[in-house]
Order: sequence, then structure tokens, then C-alpha cells
Amino acid sequence: MSEQLVTCPICEVACGVKVTVEGDRVTGVRGDPDAPTRGFICPKGAALQGLHHDPDRLRAPLVRRGGTLVEVSWDEAFAELEARLGPVVRESGPNAVAFHLGNPLAHDYGMWTYGWAALRLLGAQQVYTTATVDHMPMMTAAGLMFGARDTASFTIPTPDVDRCSLLVLVGCNPLVSNATGITAPRGRLQRIQERGGRIVVVDPVRTRTADAADEHVAIRPGADAALLAAMVQTVFAEGLEDLSRLGPHLHGVDALRAAVAPFTPEAVAARCGIPAADVRRLAREVATAESAALYGRVGAMTQAFGSLTCWLTYALAAVTGNLDRPGGMLFPKAAAATHNTRGTPGHGPAAPMDRWRTPSGRHPEVLGELPVAALADELLAPGTPIRALVTMAANGARSTPDSARYEAALEAVEVLVCVDPYLNETTRHADVVLPPPSPLERDHHDVFFEQLTSRNHVRWTPAALPPAPGTPTEHDLLLELVAVLAGLGVVDRATLEDLLLSALVHDVVDEPGSVLGHRDPQDLLDALGPGRGPQRGLDLLLRAGPYGDRFGERPEGLTLARLQRHPHGIDLGPLQPRLPEVLRTPTGKVELAPPRLVADLDRLRDDLAADRPLVVVGRRQIRSNNSWLHNVPSLMRGRERCTLQVHPDDAGARGLEDGGLCELRSAAGAVRATVEVTDAVRPGVVSLPHGWGHDGPGLRLSVATEHPGANLNAITGPGGLDVPSGNAALSGVAVEVTPVGASAAQRSPSAG
Repeated sequence: MSEQLVTCPICEVACGVKVTVEGDRVTGVRGDPDAPTRGFICPKGAALQGLHHDPDRLRAPLVRRGGTLVEVSWDEAFAELEARLGPVVRESGPNAVAFHLGNPLAHDYGMWTYGWAALRLLGAQQVYTTATVDHMPMMTAAGLMFGARDTASFTIPTPDVDRCSLLVLVGCNPLVSNATGITAPRGRLQRIQERGGRIVVVDPVRTRTADAADEHVAIRPGADAALLAAMVQTVFAEGLEDLSRLGPHLHGVDALRAAVAPFTPEAVAARCGIPAADVRRLAREVATAESAALYGRVGAMTQAFGSLTCWLTYALAAVTGNLDRPGGMLFPKAAAATHNTRGTPGHGPAAPMDRWRTPSGRHPEVLGELPVAALADELLAPGTPIRALVTMAANGARSTPDSARYEAALEAVEVLVCVDPYLNETTRHADVVLPPPSPLERDHHDVFFEQLTSRNHVRWTPAALPPAPGTPTEHDLLLELVAVLAGLGVVDRATLEDLLLSALVHDVVDEPGSVLGHRDPQDLLDALGPGRGPQRGLDLLLRAGPYGDRFGERPEGLTLARLQRHPHGIDLGPLQPRLPEVLRTPTGKVELAPPRLVADLDRLRDDLAADRPLVVVGRRQIRSNNSWLHNVPSLMRGRERCTLQVHPDDAGARGLEDGGLCELRSAAGAVRATVEVTDAVRPGVVSLPHGWGHDGPGLRLSVATEHPGANLNAITGPGGLDVPSGNAALSGVAVEVTPVGASAAQRSPSAG
């Protein structure tokens, strides 16, 4: 028996865990008390054992033959990949292939180092990711305000939860979700209150975090941007701004003042469902607190005004002097060379947006990505140039809006290749399914989320178990896909990997302002050695990063080999002020009034007078993670969780009974769910968790199909998009709710 220290890859918290192994069996999973998460582990992390040994998890690739998916050898699967995908690329070029990249890839450092580089080298533009049903508004606002590189912006201020005296959470439930930037939140939030601070939660639902907070502001869904605009307006109108420290680093103060002037507390009160006096009180509290941190998460982003919400959150922090200060909002400094530690400190080109568009709907690219909510329409458009779709860790049939249309698109596309461990609602339509190893069979470093942490820290952990003999790694699968898409099927995969690594090295060396700009790329390649796998790419980024050894120029600096000698990671200290070097903007200042966002205020102003029908919002659950953990028995125990929460007033008006069955209908479709009558939701709002709906033929999900639940995304299509970012507006969709068996009169719009 042995005990392995690993990192849980399921969510952004990246908890340290101890995995007990006997032979090829995992016999236990528990929190690591010496990891940054201090022994914390949620039910999902504890379920890694069940996930690893799940008999439904695919261990061999599948290929469609005679209309049926059958198991084949890896050599056969790769040959089929070439036979199906190769002709599409040769005949129609790289943009005949679309990519849908899913959430788990954010935790895969190989995808971060080699995957994005490969897509750029291939000239791939049809890239759709789950960022656009999640956090793209945050990246858009941050990119426009603080700067960005070509594929993303992670110059994002994080709440200093360990030192703040006031924490305002908007659409964020960290006691359930754990929340990016608030790692191991239970104790950290409690300590804010123990030191005399306050926590305010702005959310239409009284969540677990709202229950524990000092104040819950039950806002109407989709009104967060209006509330924040009024708070900024109040700060200016009452002379509460504090620009004494940040003033030299801010551009557009007067433009911001003018932009929010129409959004007085009285103007937004009805839309928000919050009295004007309370709006003013909240603004004054943020402005006069000893230190205040504001944080918005998925609930703040997956709505029609997600980008405005994120922008105004950062703007409010800036004008009250709470940006880039201890106890307020600070910028992390990740160990790997990433968006705000590469290039020329303090300066950079404008955030890249609208460089290309989707072929049919003409939706603009934002930071290298296209809106996944538009993917089905693009695939189904008459004469579409997209002939093939590659999905990687993405179950779009349950995680994207109007999922019935998405499934229709999967049936219509000429070639569908899926990299996924399960035969689920998406992969059941595939021509080729390539399963990756178990999360416990690969090493881990979180390039993505170390850019968003609330304390600087770096960690690498090995795999708990080796993959089964002959099983390709995720890196191997990426190389096979790149070989086919680049028309390099006959090229040795080691040679192809060397080509990609060479491209990475040249990208780092040739970038203006590079700390390695004076070095010979070949010398760096030689120093990285002849090994195989993505570790050489990670070593490059660590050595070129702010703590790195710069390939011998700083002998005590960080390398991957040095990091591997620290099984619990290396603490790099608390977050520190970083303005102006963290910026990558043309002016060298924080852009307080980006024109793209200021222009969108017209849409927000029109929304203030819009009708307010019954609307649906999603719901986080601690035993669930999107759509892919419902097949683990330990996470499915207990009472039914996929319920529609309804306020008692709304239930009474519609004849709904607690525990009864109802129909939830929007312009996109209808689902049935069990009613849960509760005053945790405000009147006019119903709540259904997303990621469920495990039904239909062709699934290999024996546990999930026994607890199918209702598919929220069957009804979310009418929410449209957040205009600046292209993010799907999943929250605030107008619905009707009726008891099952209700009459047509009960289903009329007036009933909803």
C-alpha cells in the first residue's frame, strides 16, 4: 500500500489530496492538511476513487460501424481518425473543422502549453469553448480594462479575502462552488466576520453563502449591472471617490462618471427590486469601508449583462480606492509565464476582438473564441462551410443553450470526433470517441487557476497511478489530432512534438519585451532536453516566469525539477500591489471606460423598463459539477436534488404543490421537474440546477440514467447573448410553470 499526494482536478480550487493505492486499486481519498487548501476536500474530490473505478468510464476507443459505436484498438481508432477527418481538411481547409473545448481542459497544462499553440499554428478560427457559457464576460471586461494577449485575459483582480473588512459577493456561492479565488472558503469567510468585517451577498436566491452572510440582497435576476452602475453613480454624486493613490494609473474617470450618470438609485430600484435607499447605503459602505473587496462569479456572468457587471465591479473597486491594495482586490502573480508577466510591463496592444466571425451568424471572435451558444446554428446553417466537429471534454448536449438544437447539429455534421471518458448525451452521436486517462493517471499543474488565486502559490503533483499499458495520454491524443489536422499523418509524433515545442520557445523569445529575448532559441531547446510529454513546455513557462531561473541566469530561480522536489508546492507569498507593471494596455493605464462597454449601457438603460415575467435561474450543488459527475454512486445518494425551487407565492398562484410534478416551459421547449416550494428564492424567480437530463438511447451511464433529472438547457436558448463577450445568457430566461396535467388556460403567458 502506498499514499500519493495529488491535486484534485475537478474544479478551480485544486485541493491537495492524499490517495491511498494498493496495486492498481485506489482504496481511499482524503484531504492533504499540508496543501494550501489545509485538508479541505468536498464530496467531489472524495469521489475521485469512484470516478476512477467507474465501470462505465471508457477504457478503449469507439468507432461507428454500421450505425453502432464499437470498441476498437487504438491503432484502428487513429486510422479511422485519419480516414474521416483527413479528407475534410485536405478538401476544405482548417476552418472546415470546428472545436468545442470543455471545462476540464482548463486544468490540463498540456492543453494550455501545446494545445493553444497548435490551434494557432493550424490557423484554426472556429474555436468554441465553455468559457462562453461561463466566464467570458470576466475575461472580456478584464481584457478591455487591464490588457490581454491573443487568446485570453487573466489580468483579473482577485478579492483579498484574508485581509478585507467588507466582502461583497455578486452571483457567487463559494460555500457550495468553492469559487475561483476563494480557495477553501468556509474558514476564510468565517474569519472575515471574526475580525469584525461584513459579508454581503447579492443574489436572487438565498444560498448557503447568503445564509452565512451578514446581509442578503435579493436582487432580481439580470439586474446586477444596473445595481453596480447606480453604486458607481452614487460614489461620484456624493463625492465619495478616492483617487489619491490610483489616480495616476486610471484613464477615463470623467468618461465613466458621464456614462453612469443616468443610473441613479431611483432609476434602477424597480428593475433591481431594491429600494433606492439601500442602493445608496451599499455604495457608501463600499466607499467608506476600511478595505472592501467585490467579487462576481457565474451568476454575475451568465446573464444578458455579464460584461457590464464585471466591468462595473472592477470600476467600483477602482474609484473607491480598493483596487490593487491589500484588503481590496489584487492581481495574482502566477509562477508560469502567462498573460501579465510576459511582454513589456505596463504596456501592450488593445485586447484582440472581432478579428474574424462565425460563417453564418457573423458573431465576432472575442479573445480567440466564438460563442458556443451559436455553434448549433452554424452547423445547421444551409451551405455551412463547417464539415466536422471535434469536442474535447465538452458535453454540449447538456451544457449549452437550446440543447435539443445542439443534438440536432451533432446528427447533421459530417464528421464528429469526441475526446471524452464517457458515452454521454454528446458522444453517443460521435463517429470516433477517444477516451483520455483517468484524472488519477496524469500529473497536474494548474496554469489556468494559479492566475486567479488569492495567494501566490505554485504546485506540481505526479499521477497517483500509471495509465494502463498501451493507453495514450491526453498529450498523445492531442498530437494525433494535430497530425491529422495539419496533414502530417506520416510524421513521427516525437518530431511533431519537437516542432510544437520549438514554436513555443520562439513565441516566448520573440515576444517584444521578453526576458529571454536575448537568448538563442536553440540553446533553450537544448536545455529543455529530449524528454517526451508536456512537461518540457511547462518547464519552459516556469523558467521564463517571474520566479524562474531564466535558464541559468538566476541560479536560485524556479524550474520544474526544483518544483517537483516540493510535494506540497511552494508558497510565493500574499498578493501584492502590481500597478502599473501588471497592465498590458495601449495607454499604460487602467481603462475605466472602454468604448465597447460604455456603448452597451444603452442596452442596459432600455432593460430598466422591460416587462418582468417569471424567470428561471440555475443553481450550484456541492455534489455536482456541470454534467459529468452524476455517474458516481457516492455523489448520487440522498434525496432528489434536481428540483425546481419555487417561492410560496408563485406556487400558490399556479397551483403547484411541494413534491408535485410540474412543466417548465420557455420559447425553446419544455421539461418536467419536481417542485420544491421554498422562500429561498425571491418571488418571480424559479431555480433549477443545470447539467442534468440524462435520458435517451445510446448512453452508457448506468447510475446517472437512474437519476436523470431535468435538463435546464433544454429551455435556456431564448436568453440570447451578452453582446460584448458573446457569453450565453443562461440566467433570467422567461418561463411558464404549470402543474402536470394543467389546462391550456393555466399555460397561458399570463400564468407565467
